[in-house]
Amino acid sequence: MRWLLPAMILTAGMAQAMPPQHVELSFEIRFGKLQLGVGEDRLEHDGKHYEVYNDTIPKGIAAIFINDIRRESKGSITSTGLRPVSFIEHGRKNGIRAAEFDWSNNKLRLIHDETNEIVDLPEGAIDQASLPYAFAFAGKVPESFTVHVTDGRRLAQYQYRIVGNERIASALGELETIHIEKVRGPEDKRSFEFWVATEHNYLPVQMRFTDKKGRRFDSVVTAIRYP
Repeated sequence: MRWLLPAMILTAGMAQAMPPQHVELSFEIRFGKLQLGVGEDRLEHDGKHYEVYNDTIPKGIAAIFINDIRRESKGSITSTGLRPVSFIEHGRKNGIRAAEFDWSNNKLRLIHDETNEIVDLPEGAIDQASLPYAFAFAGKVPESFTVHVTDGRRLAQYQYRIVGNERIASALGELETIHIEKVRGPEDKRSFEFWVATEHNYLPVQMRFTDKKGRRFDSVVTAIRYP
C-alpha cells in the first residue's frame, strides 16, 4: 500500500513517538574507504515546533574543492507530522538555496541562483534536511510512501520504500535499523538511501547518496548525544 508521508503519524501516538527534545548526531562521510569529511546534525523540538541543523564539513584534500555546507529546517509538529516553515542552505558558490512554505495559501517560494519563484505547495511536502528525521516523530515506517521534497531549487515528488531490516556496523557498535531507499525510474541514475535505528527513536544513522556517475557517498553515525 502506498502512503503519503503525513499519514504515518497518528495524533494519539505523537507523545510516545517523539524523540528527546535535544539530539546531536555526528557522522563520518566516506567515498569508499576514503574519508571526505564529517557531518554534524542537531535536532531540537518542544513538542510543537522543531529545528534541524545539518553541517557538512569536508576534511583533508576534499576541503580544497568543497565548502562547508549548512542546512537548516524549521517548522511545526502537527498531528500529521513535521510541517516545515523555512529551509535554507548556505555554503555553495552560487549563493544560498532557500524555501519558504506558505501553508495558508498552499504556495512554496523557492530562492536560488539569484532567482525567486513561487510554485504550488502540496499537502505533506517536506524539505531535504528534515526528511530523514520525519520517522523519529512517527515511531514507524510504512512499507512505501510518496512525498514531495524540496532542496530550495525545485520541488519534486519521490516514492520511497522499505528495503528491509538490517544490522549495520558503526562506531557505536552494531545497530538494528530499517533500510529505506528512493525508488528510481528507468532514467533516474541518482539514488538516496537512509537507515533509521529502531532502538534510537528511528533517528537516521546512515545515509547514502549515489550520483549519476554511480559514485557512492556514505555518512555513517559515529556518536549520538542527548545534551
